[in-house]
Amino acid sequence: MTNHIIIGGGVIGLTLAYGLACQNESVVVLERGAGGQGTSRAAAGMLATDIELREELHALAARSRRLYPLLARRLERETGIDCGYREQPFLLKRKGREHLFPAVGQIDPRRLTTALMYALHARSISIEEQVDVTRIEENDDFIRIESNAGIWTGRTVTVAAGRGSQALLDTAGISIATYGVKGECLAVRLAGQPLRSILFDDAVYLVPKADGRILIGATELPHDETVGVSVAGITSLLQAAERLYPPIRDAVIEEVWSGVRPQTMSGLPYIGVAASSRRIFLATGHHRHGILLAPATAEVLANTLRLIQKEEVR
Repeated sequence: MTNHIIIGGGVIGLTLAYGLACQNESVVVLERGAGGQGTSRAAAGMLATDIELREELHALAARSRRLYPLLARRLERETGIDCGYREQPFLLKRKGREHLFPAVGQIDPRRLTTALMYALHARSISIEEQVDVTRIEENDDFIRIESNAGIWTGRTVTVAAGRGSQALLDTAGISIATYGVKGECLAVRLAGQPLRSILFDDAVYLVPKADGRILIGATELPHDETVGVSVAGITSLLQAAERLYPPIRDAVIEEVWSGVRPQTMSGLPYIGVAASSRRIFLATGHHRHGILLAPATAEVLANTLRLIQKEEVR
């Protein structure tokens, strides 16, 4: 029996699995699709400033920002993959005021999830893909997971399946309240002098990446869980981007994509043990801040899960 089962192979689930694996805990990750290929892949990777966050998230966000450069360096040592962590100026325009931050971090989510996958495989952690979990059952001494690919048992389960978390928890009689928010983004490349600062206003953000791309995002469409990218959405982003940074009119579009992020009714993510449960844990509802909060979310949960394991061994 595995100590810890994680449902969800996005950035939060993979970061938690990596944290547990580094402490020699037995872990298995169950992913409905392919690891690291869901909404995490669609994010721009900004490590947001406190001005963009609810006050209740400031301490958790600050911890994540401190953890990110350490995590990126460790993963690069282990895998040889540069996760794209860098710090650069960040200009935020909001409600007619400008806020300039000399150095704000960012990460490349695609490189990060790839590095986490490589690091987990190197530690012999099983990432089971194309696993559609159909039921979670909590017993006194273990968790039973039913799926299209068979049955898994573990001492704990952490549900980090993004928008799919709510339906999974329903099978265990646990209720959470989330709704989907669709976001559309695009990547462009601009010849000549590169953009050196992150630009962010109420309508759009521009995030320059180390490989020369500029990520432009993102529309926010509450309760829209459709697949695909609309002409209207991309047009609105490009118009807003050109107003914010006029040279963008000469850029070449390289890619467009969309993703659906889970938002909670309170605006705060679910992190920790589920109500009325001892073995079912939650890591979902992060909305736009899943990338930012992943290391601190994983740290909080990993510490709690290890304590549970130690208590049961006694």
